[in-house]
Amino acid sequence: EKWGRWLHRGIEGYKIPKGLIGRDTRYGQVPKRLFPVFRDREELPTASDLSKIINQALIDSSHLIVICSPNSAKSQWVNEEVMAFKKLGKQNRILCLIVDGEPNAANKPELGLEECFPSAVKVAADEDGNLTDIEAEPIAADAREGKDGKANALMKVFAGMMGVGFDEIKQRDLARKQKRAALVGTASLILALVMGILSVWAIGNKNIAVAAKEDSDKQRLLAEQSRDEAERLLAQPATN
Repeated sequence: EKWGRWLHRGIEGYKIPKGLIGRDTRYGQVPKRLFPVFRDREELPTASDLSKIINQALIDSSHLIVICSPNSAKSQWVNEEVMAFKKLGKQNRILCLIVDGEPNAANKPELGLEECFPSAVKVAADEDGNLTDIEAEPIAADAREGKDGKANALMKVFAGMMGVGFDEIKQRDLARKQKRAALVGTASLILALVMGILSVWAIGNKNIAVAAKEDSDKQRLLAEQSRDEAERLLAQPATN
């Protein structure tokens, strides 16, 4: 559930680079956004069939993203969704997001990890969508630490959904971040210049105020001295 929410937010919040929008790929033209996203949350009502809602969602969906973990590998309804999607002739549009466990763990017993791929993911389908004994090569992004990591795994999912290369998506995202950083840097520089000008203006005004106060103090001192001198003269006795 946690990974599902994270993936859902990531896909619906992703802004496709303008240079990719409208490009023709093997999946058609790249859209402006990658939503809506259908996310199933509950187990199937029966063990033998998909619910009508999920079945219709599979028919309408461009891609099926399977969050792969030991739990999903053991889930009958996840396996049935994969089988149904392949039956629709869309096995090349299944994207796997590995979050735990190990793909094809039976071939790596020394790791001591559980299988993360549902069985239907690991075999190819024939022209009629029926599963065969031929080993498949799932399109997978690995969000585990030490592998692709969450950020790159999400980028791989985006690339798979749009039908463009991961490197291109990565470079465009990097360029967008650099442009954003440059804009922030420019804004910071402008702000620093404005603050500098305001500081100089404030210092100038302060100096003017200080000079005015000093002049006022001098004038007051002279006035006091003149008054004292006048009082002294008045206090002297008159002489003939």
